[in-house]
Amino acid sequence: MGEDFKEFYSDLNPFHLLKMNDRAISQSLLLFLYLVIFAVLVYKITMVMVEKIRPSIDPAHDYNRRKVIRTGFLISFTIIYLPVIFSSLSLLPTVLGLAGAGIVISLKEVWLNMVGWFMIMGSNGFKVGDRIEIDNIKGDVVNIGFFKFTLLEVSTDPKAEQSTNRLIHFPNYNIVIHRFFIVSDTMDFVWDEFKISISLDSDWERAEFLCAQILNEELVLAPELVDEKIRELSKNYLVRLGKTTPIVYTSYEQDGYILLSLRYLTPIRSKRLNRILISREILKKFKNESNIHLIQVKR
Repeated sequence: MGEDFKEFYSDLNPFHLLKMNDRAISQSLLLFLYLVIFAVLVYKITMVMVEKIRPSIDPAHDYNRRKVIRTGFLISFTIIYLPVIFSSLSLLPTVLGLAGAGIVISLKEVWLNMVGWFMIMGSNGFKVGDRIEIDNIKGDVVNIGFFKFTLLEVSTDPKAEQSTNRLIHFPNYNIVIHRFFIVSDTMDFVWDEFKISISLDSDWERAEFLCAQILNEELVLAPELVDEKIRELSKNYLVRLGKTTPIVYTSYEQDGYILLSLRYLTPIRSKRLNRILISREILKKFKNESNIHLIQVKR
């Protein structure tokens, strides 16, 4: 009875199974179950430790971190476990070689998607929350998978740039074959210009003064906010933003009118709202100015 129990215990002992050179299929399956349980426990413990050492600053950061760690564990344990599980097969190198060659040829797009995923997760890629434009489609990144990423489409109309509420899925290999433009969540503001035209007999100096007043009262970004975001972006890029305060450019156009260009920094998602604020303030202030005449110019 004691010998039978010892043999039974030996068959269930994972360390004994690892040392065996010639395992039965049932023993290989049992060992695989042990390894899966071990991998899950290591992953859970790692996530708890990471959360205690470096708590997530926001849901997007937590989402990205969990996805990267989970994928890293999956790849690592797959690479480590395959030789262990099939160590008793004498033809393992030949089987893996032939299988690998067939997989590489038949799943070319899958491997390109994996390459694209590594590019996305790299320092020059993007993350959930960023706004990107790729293949003439613009949108906010709402999900990044191992084989595809998803955008919440944004209208390409430069005067609006608001969500169309359509989800667009891109295979990751698009990052490899297409150029893409990023407005990072790290530095989510862009330069915008609001242009108005006035007649030559208008008091352009007064109009310029009023426009500058509107920009500085309504749309100026806090300098410390801009500096903080530039410092964050400078960790991966050499960024010199230069002048960050709003400015009004006045120019004489050959078609016979004066053009005022209001240039200012705006958060990308507030672009339309700021244009509305500027329009309303210009209409209010110019309404009481008898010597300023707005005109419509076809561009």
